[in-house]
Amino acid sequence: MTLFFCVLVFATFCAIGYAIWRGYKQRKVYFENLLSFCDHLLVEISFSKNTVLHIIENYVTSYGAPFRDTLLKYKNLIIEKQDITRERIDTLLWKRLKSHEHTVIADFFYELGRHGSFEERQKIESKKVTFDNFFKAALESLKRDASIYLKVFIILGIASVILLL
Repeated sequence: MTLFFCVLVFATFCAIGYAIWRGYKQRKVYFENLLSFCDHLLVEISFSKNTVLHIIENYVTSYGAPFRDTLLKYKNLIIEKQDITRERIDTLLWKRLKSHEHTVIADFFYELGRHGSFEERQKIESKKVTFDNFFKAALESLKRDASIYLKVFIILGIASVILLL
């Protein structure tokens, strides 16, 4: 019985560490998907001259769950022809983003499709530089912070098992 309890305690600490690591991983993937979406927009706007709604419908399934959810909510906002404001878009975004990231991404989606194709490409390219910085910061925190949290919780699990024995 004691062995079972020790394994349970260790597994719990490992699961907590993994959950924290996974949150960092999802942030990195979110920005990866956002950069990929910008690339799709640039290609589609430059060559196919498709609308934003059509572009979202074509590529929405190729993204991870948090970003896909953001795109689907944005698509529904466009379809319902609701008043698209930065504040409303901010409520559609993934909740694990930092406040300045929320602001920049909400601004990106707010301005999407409001300009001619040349201006649109310029705006997307300038935002893409910012998103790339967000991605690099998320990647760095994944490598540094998330791995530390994972290791600390594994060590805490081992220490707890030792204390229980």
